[in-house]
Amino acid sequence: MRIKPLHIAGLGIILIAVVYGLLGFRDGFRSYTTSVDEAVSSSRSIQLAGFLGSTGEYDANGRFTFMIQDENGKLLKVISDDPRPANFEQAISIVAIGRYDNAEQALMADDLLVKCPSKYQEQFDAQAAVGG
Repeated sequence: MRIKPLHIAGLGIILIAVVYGLLGFRDGFRSYTTSVDEAVSSSRSIQLAGFLGSTGEYDANGRFTFMIQDENGKLLKVISDDPRPANFEQAISIVAIGRYDNAEQALMADDLLVKCPSKYQEQFDAQAAVGG
């Protein structure tokens, strides 16, 4: 049985598509960390969870910048091209998704996830304070 050149080309295209898909799938997973040191040493895109270390400001380039603090108290500058999230000041924790840039000495955020206190938690705290 003889293999036709068209079949070889088809198998090659399928193989390239599978390899490309696996590499893209691997890059789609971001490691999750709560340590500034891990975020700085990572060569891949990561998710850094922490607390607000500053209220944030816009730099000379119009980028939103703020400090994120990890559970050990270490601070890291975060730079985002997106505007300040609407509920940023009320955040009890934040997750910055991006890649550490040595030139900027900062985490270049592709996305910011802000966790605010739940309205139900506020109602529970008020009831506990009243004694009911």
